[in-house]
Parts: sequence; structure tokens; C-alpha cells
Amino acid sequence: MDIKDKCILVTGSSQGLGEQIARKLAAAGGKVIINCAHHAAAAQKIAAEIGASVRIFDISDPQAVKKALGDLPLDILINNARLDPYRRPLDMPDSEWFDRITAVNLKGPYLCSLAALEIMKQRGGGKIINISSVWAYRSGGHRMLEYAMTKAALHSLGRSFAELGAPHHITVNTVAPGMIVSAEMKSRLSSAEISEMTRRIPLGRGGDAAEIVKAIEFLIGNDYITGEILNINGGTYLP
Repeated sequence: MDIKDKCILVTGSSQGLGEQIARKLAAAGGKVIINCAHHAAAAQKIAAEIGASVRIFDISDPQAVKKALGDLPLDILINNARLDPYRRPLDMPDSEWFDRITAVNLKGPYLCSLAALEIMKQRGGGKIINISSVWAYRSGGHRMLEYAMTKAALHSLGRSFAELGAPHHITVNTVAPGMIVSAEMKSRLSSAEISEMTRRIPLGRGGDAAEIVKAIEFLIGNDYITGEILNINGGTYLP
């Protein structure tokens, strides 16, 4: 699919990987829509720099999703938004954190994909790409337990939507990155922690956001891949 002038919604794209995805797809000619729920100023700044538009809404709110996507001629949906387990408030009860992280990491992609599916049916096709994680395959421990669970569930969600979309020329795939080196990661982990994580990666280094974006571009450009999970983790997990 040539993305020039294609309508592309990237959820959670006011920072991090989502921002890099939005910037790259806009540079390739896509009509990118920046989304976030809380960082409007950052979203507006990025949009101004890359010639994108902005829609501020909570992807876990069904009415907000319906309103935000209802009038979009959507061609490509990138389900990127997620809650970072490292930013969980220390005093937040487990049950409340469970509800919050499943709302954003799983319910959000579910609602956005449902809405996108109906739009893309009318448009004769489209692409949905979910951003998962290598944590979908791993034991999460206390900190990562809920995050890992939601990412594993996202794999099942993608396969189901792939089956629903296939008769309508809608492909649905998932990208599962491993460790991505970023300013955000360096702000929350010590150099010793990063070194230990890197030591466990067979290729001996963390990934770069640009490498993840290339994988997304590959899936956008291929009309015969659907229901797949593309693992990009330097050999951390070999299915």
C-alpha cells in the first residue's frame, strides 16, 4: 500500500515510539493523526512540525472512540497507546492498576479496531497494526505481570480481527518489539540495569525505534500478510 495521502491514526503518539511512527509515516506522505489522552501540548507541537492533525481522546472510552473515528476516512490504524508499568503510582491498589492498564492496553485497541473495521469495510480495505511486546511471551513478575498479560491478549485480539477483516481486504498484524533504547528508558533505569538487560540479548544490543518503524512499513506495504506477529527483539525470544 502506497501511504501517500492515506489517513493514518497512530494512538499514543505524543511521545516515544508512537511519535517516531507518526513522524516517519508523515514524512512518507501519509495524512497522520496524532492521538493522546493527556499530552495535548506535546501532540500539537509534533503535529505542527510534521504537518499532521491531532485528536485528543481516551481510547478506552467507547463514546470518545466513536466520536473521534466516526468521521475519519481511515485507511491505517496503528494501535500503539499503552500504559507504562514503570509509571504506576506506588500507592495504587492492584485492582485499580489492573483496571487501568487493561483499559488502555487491551480495551483501547479492541474499541479502536472495532470502529476501524467498520470504516475500512466501507472503504474496501485497510490495515490495522498492533504494537505488542516481547513481554507477551515472558513471565512478568510483580511489576510487569499485568503489562505482560495485556500484551499476550493483544496477540489473540490481532488474530481474531485478522479473520474478521480478511473477507474485506483488511489485514491485521502485530509487531512485538523487545528492548528499545530511548531517552524514556534511560530516565527510568540505571546504567547497570540497562547493561544487564543488554547482556541477555543474543545480538548484544537494544533496538532502535527506527527498526520498529521499518517493520510497520513492511506490514503496511504487504497485502498478503495477516494474522501474524512480527517479533523484533534481537533474539531475546525465539518462538
